[in-house]
Amino acid sequence: MSDEREPPDFAMTRAAEILFQLYERQRRAPAEKPPPPLDRVVVLFNETIAFDVTKTTRAGVERALGIAFAYPVRGWHTYCVKGGELGREFVSLFYSKDERGESRLVSAELYVPKVDRAPALEPRNLGRFRLVPGETTIGSQVATLSANFGRIPKPQGLGPYEDIFEARFPGGSVYAMGTKGIIERLAIYALAK
Repeated sequence: MSDEREPPDFAMTRAAEILFQLYERQRRAPAEKPPPPLDRVVVLFNETIAFDVTKTTRAGVERALGIAFAYPVRGWHTYCVKGGELGREFVSLFYSKDERGESRLVSAELYVPKVDRAPALEPRNLGRFRLVPGETTIGSQVATLSANFGRIPKPQGLGPYEDIFEARFPGGSVYAMGTKGIIERLAIYALAK
């Protein structure tokens, strides 16, 4: 029995070279660029009020809408509004005190409640809320989002949404989340200071 090894055949050598070239090309490829940010502030808007995380105050919201219900936990201020074909919608707001002690909006979320323990609040007829710019509403197709929205990978444990998209704007970021191509949650967050 000889200890000599046969030289690799040509096809195997060539396959290994091709795989190595693909690996090197991927390794050197620049990371995928995020979409360009929007050039103006995104607001959650209807004809009654515009939720703007760069300037809306709690006092202004309560003048327009009254006192909210504390849901889903203490600190969140939630209103129930008439929605579209997906049913009633919740608008949940979170505030933070600024340097002058005034409560300013730092988060606004519009969503269809998906849990059984959601309070049975009577929906108010305030008109449909939508993201502006873009006029995106709950029930819109994810395909209608502007090119400024980029798909983000879904981390484990981020709730019941299959699709998550993010866009940045001066002073914050906005998210659209949905399932089966339909938007079920819109969220705007101020940048942390």
